[in-house]
Amino acid sequence: MNFLNLGLGELLGLVGAISAGVVALYLLDRSKRRQLVATLRFWSAADVRTELKHRRRIQQPWSLLLQLLSLALLLTAIAGPQLGIFDAAGRDHVIVLDTSAWMGSRVGQGILMDQAKANARAYLRSIPRRDRVMLVRADALATPATAFESNRGALESAIQQSQPGASALNLAQALEFADRAQKLQSQRPGEIVFVGAGRVSEEEAGLTTLPANLRVVTTSSAQENVGLRKIGLRRSPTAPDSWDIFVVVRNYGVRPQSVDLGLQFSKSPAGSRRLTLRPGTEEQATFTYAAKSGGFLEARLNVRDAFAQDDRAVVELPPQISSHVVVYSSEPQLLRPLFAANPQVDATFESPEKYDPAIKADVVVLDRFAPPSAPHAASIWIQPPAAGSPVPVGATRTGVRLDQWHPESPLGAGLRTRDVTLESAEMFSPAAGDITVAETTEGPVVVARGTNPKQVVIGFNPGRGAMKYQLATPLLFANILRWMTPGAFRQWEFQAGTVGSVNVAVDKDAKPQDIRVLDGENRSLPFTVDVNNSGNSLRFFSGAPGTVRVQMGDREMVYSQTLPDVGEAVWRVPASVHKGVPRAVAADAAPRDLWPWLALLGGIGLLADWLLYGRSRAFRLRASAAMAPHFKRMTQWRKAS
Repeated sequence: MNFLNLGLGELLGLVGAISAGVVALYLLDRSKRRQLVATLRFWSAADVRTELKHRRRIQQPWSLLLQLLSLALLLTAIAGPQLGIFDAAGRDHVIVLDTSAWMGSRVGQGILMDQAKANARAYLRSIPRRDRVMLVRADALATPATAFESNRGALESAIQQSQPGASALNLAQALEFADRAQKLQSQRPGEIVFVGAGRVSEEEAGLTTLPANLRVVTTSSAQENVGLRKIGLRRSPTAPDSWDIFVVVRNYGVRPQSVDLGLQFSKSPAGSRRLTLRPGTEEQATFTYAAKSGGFLEARLNVRDAFAQDDRAVVELPPQISSHVVVYSSEPQLLRPLFAANPQVDATFESPEKYDPAIKADVVVLDRFAPPSAPHAASIWIQPPAAGSPVPVGATRTGVRLDQWHPESPLGAGLRTRDVTLESAEMFSPAAGDITVAETTEGPVVVARGTNPKQVVIGFNPGRGAMKYQLATPLLFANILRWMTPGAFRQWEFQAGTVGSVNVAVDKDAKPQDIRVLDGENRSLPFTVDVNNSGNSLRFFSGAPGTVRVQMGDREMVYSQTLPDVGEAVWRVPASVHKGVPRAVAADAAPRDLWPWLALLGGIGLLADWLLYGRSRAFRLRASAAMAPHFKRMTQWRKAS
């Protein structure tokens, strides 16, 4: 019971003071008595006034008790007592609902998520309605679905709208978030309740650092599952028109499993393998498939288990792109080895007389002649005549030494030579904005111009003299072609994997400013680069299914994050943690005011006292006649007194 207007001490003080006053009035009443006589004839006036004396005892104790009880009831009614609420503030609870990918596995006629929702609603019904609850959806990230809320309709709606995600459960992060929310936003923390299957990573399987107020409500979880973990593809270094494929399959269950793995490319069979997996282990299968055209590669497991979402994965592969180069030369045999050695170059050789400025080509090579008009495509000029060179020729020298390459530009990356003397070379006079790739003491001999279309002029013949035997010569042409047509020389790597964190190995000398991580809508994603002894490791996070591209120079890695991430183990709940849905508390109705009933009883008591013991004889006799059987003893005692 709770008092709204007065405290218990104040109420007792008032009751005591008023009761003492009523008792004092009874004791101080005069002793005059009414006497009925036949006549006043024989009475004479007294000279001495009637002596007054106070009563030493109470003549009507039942009347006094009735009045005191009625007054106590009225004062208690004034204090405003209420029944049913002793803790108006309530407590604040956090429900951590498991929405990881594993909650989509089948069980019975539904999925695990249905069981978790039912358990969360059962917990809501078990706590007082005045308590507030925050709902947190937990997968790889802990996301609050509501604030601390006492509206049960809003909470049940948020529970019903929760669906399984695509990432694995990060249990430690979810519990830490719930504990921090209680400490920062709650005055009276209640329980932190985890509701779900508790499928976590192997590192979290033995998690014991837990909040003291944790309660766990687990769902029945199927144990047997075999699923695809990762698919990787890259162009074969020996056969660019072929793909090297590897597939990783994991057995998440507790029994050995034998499954059939099949590949299809554009709905045509591309390979198959039968795998036998021990419990809790992974197996890798490798394939090679030749395909110049683009299409969809599908990997599928022929298995029926509780979690079908990781039994199939699809990766879209681009077609093989080659750079079409047209070489105009009167001595094609000198240049043919430079282009034929690169399988990503489709080279055509023509005589200078067949020159066409509008020829359809990615790159045009002009060997020691100047056409009447420049080609429309990107062009490489080898020892052009001074009259027709796109970059002015300053001088022509013989027996000059090639002194320096400029590796700071992509065109000169990785180029080195020692003691190379050029039999004959043209020295160019580059303009502002031109890129110097190589130079001698007399001046630049290789200059690039980044206009549209791009142009490169070479002041010596790479198929003659000492440069014919230098490794820098084919590398120079590879750099030029890569700079002019980067798409044809891009190194592609594809992976179909799970959502969440991804680690990518990068070169040790890679610079973070040269790396881009883009999502499917070409928006930049945040990433970090960790430096270690063996190289650099790039890490990024994507919490939703989609495609992420990592670009590093001419290398591009495409991550198709379409597979759901499943925890490898089940969390072993410590024995000290409270488990299950608690017993429902008694329904705490709205506050019930007792003052009307107390006031009514107090009024009835005063009315009864007035009727039974009041000064009006008519009312007293009438009441006595009506209630004679019940108050006979009290009336006789009053007359005797």
